[in-house]
Amino acid sequence: MSKKFLIITVAVPVVIFAGIGVSVVLLQTNNSKKVQVNSLETQAKAIQNQIQQTDAEYRQKMNEITDKQKQNNCIELKDTEMITGENQTEKQIGKQWKVVSMEGICGDLFNQNEALAKERSYKTGQLQTQLDLLTARSASDREKAMASIRTFMAKPDLELVYTGTRHPSNFNVGVITNQDEGGYTMESFSGWERRVEVYQQKEYINDRCEVYEYEVDVRNNQIVEIHVRYPDGLAGMSSGKCASYGSMEVPLKTKDEIEKVAFSYLGRDPEHTKFLIRSDIQPEYLPSKTTAKNPAMNEWRWEDKSYKLPEGLTSDPFPYPMIRIIISSGGKLVYYLNTTELFN
Repeated sequence: MSKKFLIITVAVPVVIFAGIGVSVVLLQTNNSKKVQVNSLETQAKAIQNQIQQTDAEYRQKMNEITDKQKQNNCIELKDTEMITGENQTEKQIGKQWKVVSMEGICGDLFNQNEALAKERSYKTGQLQTQLDLLTARSASDREKAMASIRTFMAKPDLELVYTGTRHPSNFNVGVITNQDEGGYTMESFSGWERRVEVYQQKEYINDRCEVYEYEVDVRNNQIVEIHVRYPDGLAGMSSGKCASYGSMEVPLKTKDEIEKVAFSYLGRDPEHTKFLIRSDIQPEYLPSKTTAKNPAMNEWRWEDKSYKLPEGLTSDPFPYPMIRIIISSGGKLVYYLNTTELFN
C-alpha cells in the first residue's frame, strides 16, 4: 500500500524510492525476528517454570512419605563415611538417612517413594526434552560442535547423536546459601551461566557396551568434558553382544605409552589447551594406585591455583580452572575435563 501511494502522489527518483522500500522491509524483518526471539524466550521460561513446579510438587510428596518413614522407624540416621577434599582423598564421617526396615508399612512407603521418584524423573525429563528442542542451536552450529569432537577423537567419520543442551556436569559458579552440616545450596550468579550441548557417539568402546558422551561449550564449540556411560536406553545390556570391542584395561600398556596417548589427545585442540604451555602450571601425575606397576587409571592434571574468583562467589566441584585427562591401563581414554575457558 505505501509503495502505490508514493508512486501515485510523489515524483521521486526510483533509486530513492527503492531505498525507502528496502528500509521498510528490513525494519519489518528485524521486528519479526525480535518477536520470534521474545516468543522463544517466553516459551522456554514457561517450560522451565513447569519443570521447577513439577519437581517441587513431587519432592513435597516424597518428603511427606519420608516423614512417615521416620515416624514408623523405617529409616534411621546412620554414620556414613564420605570422601571429600580437593583431590577427593579426605575421609569424613557424616549422618545420612538409611533404610532399616522393609517390613509391612515400611515396604509400602519405600515402594511409594520409589514410584514417585521414577514418575518425577519421567515427567521432568519429558519437559526437559521440549526445552532442549526449543532452545537448541541450528543444525549448522551443532555440526561445528560435532566437527570439534571428531577432530579431538581423530575419527572423521564418528557418528554422533545430539541429546540436549544443559548446564555442564562439573562446573558451577554461584553464591552459597543455606549452608549447614548436611551441605549447602548454591544459587546461580548473573554472568556465570554456562550451557553445553551433549552428544553421544553410536560406536561402542568396550565389552560393557558403553560409549563416550561429550559436552561442548555452545559459545565456542570447545570440548568441556568427555566421560564413559551407557547410551540412552541401553543400560544393563548384556556384555556378550559387545565382547568384540574388548576391555578398557587390557592388554596392558607401559606408562610411557599411556602418557603418549594422553598428550596426543591434548595436542589435537591447541586453541583450547594453551593452558598447558604456561610455565607456572606443572602437570601432576595421579595413578589410581601408587604402588602398582600398571595402575588401572592414570591421570594427568593441570590446575591454575593462582586464579581468584570475584569475592563472594564459589566454584563447585573444582575451585580452579583445570585440565584433567585419565587414560586406562590399556591406553583407552576414560575421562577428560577442560574448564579453563568456562572461567572466562
